[in-house]
Amino acid sequence: MGYYNLHLVFEGQGYVELDGERIPLTEGEGFLYPKGAEQQYGANPAQPWDVRWIHFSTAMPLPMLSSADESGVWLFSITDRRRLASLMDEMYTISSHFETRYEPRLSALLYELLAELAHNAVSLQDDAIPRHKQELIREAADLIRNRCSESWTLESMAALSGYSMYYFLRLFQTIMGRTPNRYLTECRMAVAKGLLVATRLPINQVAERVGFTQSSYFIRVFHSQEGMPPKAYRELYGSLA
Repeated sequence: MGYYNLHLVFEGQGYVELDGERIPLTEGEGFLYPKGAEQQYGANPAQPWDVRWIHFSTAMPLPMLSSADESGVWLFSITDRRRLASLMDEMYTISSHFETRYEPRLSALLYELLAELAHNAVSLQDDAIPRHKQELIREAADLIRNRCSESWTLESMAALSGYSMYYFLRLFQTIMGRTPNRYLTECRMAVAKGLLVATRLPINQVAERVGFTQSSYFIRVFHSQEGMPPKAYRELYGSLA
């Protein structure tokens, strides 16, 4: 299969086979197979699972994708599944009567789904970093994302966790798969794209809304991230909103 295969268990039980061992999965747990992997999984006949699943391809540099690529499958758990269910249900609805003009929305939903997993899912395989530290870093990441329009420094971000700047940087990069500053930029670009598509705010006001003091720098960063300037992005996708 030339796609990643993501399954999330909402009810019941199932299993994944890894290195000859059958690993049980239950409510709130899931798995991610990489492209081209041999895949062995199924439902427990006694308590068949209710799962949501998607096949996808992406170039996003996420630790969970790397873990799947390296180990053959990534196993995880997640506490709050309501948001994931909502995102996947909307993806199913769009895909059931797919048209090319829906591609930007489908891509945005996939990005949000993977972001939710990256922020909130806990690996069932990696015990190198204690769970409480993983949760602390993800809580800090959520705060940064929700307040991405504010002025942030590495020092102020590290203060959210109580760790030193150096230790926070190492932990954040290991758990989130990118540096805090790169993560902040991605959050700002996600908000900016929404404003460009859904509003007619001038570019300089969009820049201010997402935390940039200079619109010229915002335009340069946006072009670097998205491959086109903000104006072109709005012209391409704004009419589809």
